Order: sequence, then C-alpha cells, then structure tokens
Amino acid sequence: MKIAFWSHLRHSGGVTTNLASMAAMSAVSGSGRSVLLENHYNKNNLGSILTIQESLECLRERQYYNRYGIEYLLKRLYTGEPGEVLLRRTAIPLLYSSIFYVPQSYIVNREVFNYEFQLVRKQLFECLEGFCELVLVDTEANENLSSVAILEDVDLIVVNLDQNPDSWAEFMENYSLLKEKCIFLIGRYRAEGKWNLSRIRREFSIPAGDIGVIPYNMELELYLGEGRLLQFINRNYHRASTRENDLFLREVRKSFLMFRNHYMMLRRERQRRSFPYASCIEDRN
Repeated sequence: MKIAFWSHLRHSGGVTTNLASMAAMSAVSGSGRSVLLENHYNKNNLGSILTIQESLECLRERQYYNRYGIEYLLKRLYTGEPGEVLLRRTAIPLLYSSIFYVPQSYIVNREVFNYEFQLVRKQLFECLEGFCELVLVDTEANENLSSVAILEDVDLIVVNLDQNPDSWAEFMENYSLLKEKCIFLIGRYRAEGKWNLSRIRREFSIPAGDIGVIPYNMELELYLGEGRLLQFINRNYHRASTRENDLFLREVRKSFLMFRNHYMMLRRERQRRSFPYASCIEDRN
C-alpha cells in the first residue's frame, strides 16, 4: 500500500512528525511493517527524529548517507539490480525491524533526483511494496516532477494542515482534485484553539472518519530534538507517564485507527479487483 504524506504548506503542516507517528503506531500495535522515505532533502528529516544522534553519526561514518541513500537506490534500480537486495543494503531497520528508513544523501541534486525518480518510479514502488506492507513517503510541498508523480501513483494521500482556516480554504480552492483519495491530519493540534477539530470539520464539510489530530506535546518536542520519537510512543503506548502524554496517545490512537481503516479498505478493494470471484465464493459460503 503506497501512502503519501503531503502538505501544500511549508514547515507548519507537520508532515514528517505525523508520518513518523503513524508508522510508530503501526509498529507498536502490531499492525504491520512499514518502509519510510522522502523525495526531498531536509535537515529536519525522518532520520533526525527517528534515529538517536549518536546512532546517526555512526550511520554517517558507515556512508549510508552518501553511498547507500535514496539516490544510490534509484541509480542501481535503473541499472536493473534486484530491488529486494538493494533495499536490504539501503534501508535502516528501526524498532526491532518493524520500521525501515531509506535515508537521504548528504547533498541532493534536485534536478537529477527528480529525473532519476521519474525513470524508475514504477520499479521503486514495486520493490518497496514487496518489502513492506506500508510504503510511507514524506512528499515535498513543491510541485516538482517527483512530488506530482508520487501523488498520482499512491493509493492514499494524507494531507497535513495546521489550524489556520486560510490554510484549509487554500487547499479546498486549489487542490480539490486530490480530495477523492485523501484524508487529513492536523499537526501540533491545540484543542483550545479557536479553530478546533469540530469547527474545521463543520466549516469545510469533512466527514469525521476522514480527519484526525496529532496534538502538540511539550515532552514529545524534546524527544523529537533527540531523535527519539519511537521511544516516546513505545514508552507511553500501554501506560502513559503523565496526563498530557495520555491525552496525546489517546488522540494519536484515534488518528491511527482512522488512517488504518482507510488503507485497509483500499487494500480490500485492491484484492477484490485482483480476485474478482473471491467475494462470490465468500457469499456462497
């Protein structure tokens, strides 16, 4: 299942944190493995919030970030090398190998990257889907070649927005064509805000089952800065250490269930298309 996390906003949509939170919830709840990647260079990337800094330095010393990053994967796929072998060489296993992260290179030539991504995007997604149940892509806001291709190819788009009504109005006006296959997450959510979840749903006609929140949490912010998001969610999943963390995990669980319901429904539809007689056999039984 291919899923893009995307926003037309820059820096305020919470794309990276929201994606990592959904991947962590999938892992700790036993819902399946996921592989994570970005189509753009960003200092505050998935690696920076999922990998403790000491470990990150070790990975850099081992040349993951210039020899075995996403660019390496694209180039080798183009030459015809087996995708599974490349992914096992490239992807960094996290949380007992329930999450895999395809790291970035230090310096990304945007033009070359977009061109190479276009050339091998079919092979890339095929090998990623064969590797893990969920393929989660942190997709750049720019409408470049690779972002456009990703939004076209994925099964589901998770649109990440803030609580500013102008952000929602802009999305509804300029990106309405995406609504057919998108759901929404509000990042760094504050329930006391004037534009809370209920008001946003009501104002922009969004069904309850299509929107969730990732609350702002001060302790989480500290963990993010240390590359320990996975540790924060894993530690608080069964029994939260504070009332604030309990509130955070309850809301994130709701958002994850919303997210999971959508991709499971899409998975069942895909299976029905692949095996059109399966539902008839089930009905007879």
